[in-house]
Amino acid sequence: MGPIMDNYSDDMPSMEGTCEMCGREGIKLTRHHLIPRSRHNKPRTRRYFSREQMVGEIAMLCRPCHSQIHRLFANHELASYYHSIERLKDHSEMAKFINWIKKRPAGLKIRVRH
Repeated sequence: MGPIMDNYSDDMPSMEGTCEMCGREGIKLTRHHLIPRSRHNKPRTRRYFSREQMVGEIAMLCRPCHSQIHRLFANHELASYYHSIERLKDHSEMAKFINWIKKRPAGLKIRVRH
């Protein structure tokens, strides 16, 4: 059996839409693997998630929300607990960031400090 491919390529140009985290509309979106690809080969990750889940669970996020997630969480934290939009939104620092960014216009360039 060959590898399972998702519908998106990492080289795929940005698409515009609504960010699944902050809800801002008409902005360029990036793909966020809810279960980080760097964890797909780890025994613990393989025990808890099917190959389809690991490859297919992707959130479309604006660049600031995507960067904030990776600023706040290590990949092992994302794989072990924060592997859903709901859990990410429930984190206090992420919720604070979402409340701040959702008031910013779509065209504003926002930099997230690492």
